[in-house]
Amino acid sequence: MTGSDVDDWQRFLATRKLYDGDISGIFDPATAQATKAYQTSAGLDADGVVGPRTFAQAVRDGLVSSTRTFEIGMDASVDCTTLGSCIVSAGMKFAARYYSRFAKKAMAPAEGRALSNAGLKLVVVYQDKQNSIEFFSSAEGKASAQRALDQAQALGQPSGTNIYFAVDFDPTADQVRGAVSDYFLAVNQAFRAANLKYTIGVYGSGLTCRLLRDASLAQFAWLSQSTGFREYASFRPRAHLIQIFPSRDICGGKLNIDDDIAQVEDYGAFRLS
Repeated sequence: MTGSDVDDWQRFLATRKLYDGDISGIFDPATAQATKAYQTSAGLDADGVVGPRTFAQAVRDGLVSSTRTFEIGMDASVDCTTLGSCIVSAGMKFAARYYSRFAKKAMAPAEGRALSNAGLKLVVVYQDKQNSIEFFSSAEGKASAQRALDQAQALGQPSGTNIYFAVDFDPTADQVRGAVSDYFLAVNQAFRAANLKYTIGVYGSGLTCRLLRDASLAQFAWLSQSTGFREYASFRPRAHLIQIFPSRDICGGKLNIDDDIAQVEDYGAFRLS
C-alpha cells in the first residue's frame, strides 16, 4: 500500500487524468477512487484494488515502472504458426508454448520459426498434465527432462536459455519438498548431463515457485493464474512471469489465450535465429 509501485500507479492514473493528487507513494482514498474510475473506463470490476486483471490492463495501457521492466505476452495450447502477425498486432511481445509428449500440444520447429520471424520472443514450458501429485517422481522428472531436451534440440532453442516445467495444481509444502522436488532434482541432473545447457524454471503456485527457487531447483518462476493457490499474493512481486485470469480470445476469435506479464527484463525468453 506504500512505496515506489504506488508512485508509479499514481503517475499512471494522472496521465489518464483520473488522479490529480500528490505522487505520495501512499494508496490513500483518493488513489482508490481514481483506481475505481480507471477500472470502470476499462470495463473491469470497480473494486479499487490493483489485482491481476487491473494490472494486466494497465500494462497494456502503458503503465511504466520506475524499478522494473514490464512486457506483455500470451500463452496458448494450440498451434499458432499462422497467427504470428496477429499476435504482434494484439500488442504481445512474447508467446509461450509447450514442450510435451502430446504431439498436438507441443510446439513444432516450424511454429517456433514462424513466431520468431513475426518478431515475438518465445517462452517454453514442459507439460503433459502435471496437474496432480501422481505425475511427480524422480522417474517422471527424468522422462520429462529428456523429452524437453529432445524437443529443444529439434526446435533449435539456443543453449543457455530457459525451459519452464509445470506444476499445475496447488501442492502442500510437504508435497513440494517431497515428490515435486524429486521431480525437479531429476530434471536438474538430466540437464547437467546434457550436451546443450539450459536453465530451469517452474510454473506453479506461489508456494511451489518459492520453495523450488529457494532450493536452487529452479532459476525462473512463472506464477500460475490461480489466485487461490498458496502464497499467490505474497509471491506475485517476486515472479518473473505472471499469468492472468481469465483467458480471452484474440485474432478475431481465432485464438484463445492467457495473458502473461513479464516483470523483469530477463524472464527466460529467446528467439530462434
